[in-house]
Amino acid sequence: MLQVFITALSCTAIEFFETLAIAYALARAGYRREAIFGTLLGQSLIVVTALLSPWPAAFVPLPWLRALAALLLLGTGAYWSWKSWRRLRARQRPRWVEQPLDKIGVTAVASDRISPFVLLVMAKSSAVEALEVLIVVAPLALAAHAWPAALSGMLLAVLMVGALAVLLHGRLKAIPEVRLKLATGVLLMLIGLWWLVELVAA
Repeated sequence: MLQVFITALSCTAIEFFETLAIAYALARAGYRREAIFGTLLGQSLIVVTALLSPWPAAFVPLPWLRALAALLLLGTGAYWSWKSWRRLRARQRPRWVEQPLDKIGVTAVASDRISPFVLLVMAKSSAVEALEVLIVVAPLALAAHAWPAALSGMLLAVLMVGALAVLLHGRLKAIPEVRLKLATGVLLMLIGLWWLVELVAA
């Protein structure tokens, strides 16, 4: 389903960009290995959790699942839109863009040894962003029986954001992430509203 694909693509792109921005800042601060392995560890943890978790599709009525998916879309979209609109009006950018190291409590250092603390902090940041995507996308994919569309959207988003990070090497701050998140929030609200209308009409 196109709506599931678009939701998975947009949510993953926004959240994975935040993960990459923090990882890139860590790499430039001398924590390259921690940035790479922490990102992979955090993402892998959520993937494994998703694969092993008992999903409610087998015992939750489909209308309830669709209602949950619609409400999650509306809630996430409204929150992203509200927060992004406030930042636009105040001409502010997220701390993970302006001061990514301060956001995760890490200072720049030159060392040949891997820092377990930085590795765990990066893994936690990566896992949190991936979990936010899963919370929104999973109920939608389950309700629509559209896991292939969801997985395709998420994979394409990771590839696109990764390619963009390579092309904009050192210039990630040039991306208007606040406007992109605002547009994504509005899109999620529209999809959630459409799902609610379909649910009521049925």
